[in-house]
Amino acid sequence: MASSTIPPHPRRHRKRETKETQTAQPAQPAHDLQPALAPQGTQGTQGPQTPMVTQGDDCWHSSTMHTHHSFAQSNTKPSGDDDKDKVTLKGRRFIAENEYPPRFSLKDIEVEIGAWMCVACPASISTCPTCKQFEGHEDSLLLAIHGACITEKKVTRSSFGLYYGVNNLENVSHGITGKAHTNQIAVLTACLRALRNATSIMNERLKLSRKGNELVPLRTFIIKTDSEYLVRGITEWLPKWKEAGWKTCKGVTVANADLFKLVEAGITVLERVVEVKFWLVPRENNQEAECLAKWAIMH
Repeated sequence: MASSTIPPHPRRHRKRETKETQTAQPAQPAHDLQPALAPQGTQGTQGPQTPMVTQGDDCWHSSTMHTHHSFAQSNTKPSGDDDKDKVTLKGRRFIAENEYPPRFSLKDIEVEIGAWMCVACPASISTCPTCKQFEGHEDSLLLAIHGACITEKKVTRSSFGLYYGVNNLENVSHGITGKAHTNQIAVLTACLRALRNATSIMNERLKLSRKGNELVPLRTFIIKTDSEYLVRGITEWLPKWKEAGWKTCKGVTVANADLFKLVEAGITVLERVVEVKFWLVPRENNQEAECLAKWAIMH
């Protein structure tokens, strides 16, 4: 159950001219849902585009470099070695109200640079007169994910969507095969695909850098989702589950433990190179990824 055509998005996009155009990429087959962080070139993956494609010369975002203002560190301080893992997990949570002053709305935090999304600089005072956006951190890539599940005529289907930006060829709209279909499985599968794609993007940037291309080094991947289950599972519940042998407080095996283990492994691999953050947003602020997920179910 795959969609070879990416649907339009409900976001009100601003019109901008870019210096580069995107090349066509092959569609991804529906059965390619392996959660492992496969290297670039594996069957079923699309060749990643080059982050970031810049805006026109009259736009602030035509700049290729910007002094990075680091995200606020977790207020939780370790009291000993036993708390180290817990602090690290809490540090994976991207909490907008702790990172940005009140003048920033949730949408203001998301900055479009070409076909990609990054996050705004918290120190940015005013918006660009051309694109009406705050200055962005090009080294902090933002991607939105969503998992969907519906039951019609006693038949349950699920899918997921990944959204990187307007008309981005990395955007994914995929159905999920197999017998088990839940919203939780769908969003965990979306997260696994996002982590794998992040690895592919890193590999592609490394190749381009070796060829002499000047690229802003990536520091952070921020995964935006409206799933509290995913974000709290990764940033809060994992230590408790692991200490209890992947059992709940009632002694029952944690649901989807195998998927959570794969997600944690994928994050750990990616964190050797960049930071990985999870941003929990209201559902209405994740419409692009939701649209992609629902498109796969409907087509």
